[in-house]
Amino acid sequence: MSIARKLGVITYRSAMEWVGRFARIRLESDQREDDPFGVEFQIESYLAGHARRFVRSFDPNCYLYLSRASDWFDIAEYGGSVAAGLERIAVERALVIGVETDILFPLTQQQEIADGLAAGGADVDLVALDSPQGHDAFLVDIARFGAAIAAFLGRM
Repeated sequence: MSIARKLGVITYRSAMEWVGRFARIRLESDQREDDPFGVEFQIESYLAGHARRFVRSFDPNCYLYLSRASDWFDIAEYGGSVAAGLERIAVERALVIGVETDILFPLTQQQEIADGLAAGGADVDLVALDSPQGHDAFLVDIARFGAAIAAFLGRM
């Protein structure tokens, strides 16, 4: 679970942010372990801390079920293709927000969602945000997301 959390955290943010926050900055000598293969860089320490907190607070079975649910969900099963599955969703209006630096759910997928909903008759607003936070932008870039959501709701 520790390794899974480290990998997850790495993919939640963009390379631009990781370089900006940590670059190749080493820990101070008094913060390093005596182990020659121990944690040496600030990014390693950051990821190890996240992993420790996650392992202590998250049920491994819950993690497995969430992971499996993500793997198993396929909207194409509801119409034969992703486009057909999206087209079957009955909504009048939709807001699709994507982040240019999100490597988990790239803008091309957000465009595909918007196109599929529009093909089903929805009035769709697609907003592409430029945020260095990647996938986690929705958690930390509240100003940009809030503005997009407020504009969408203001047109209702």
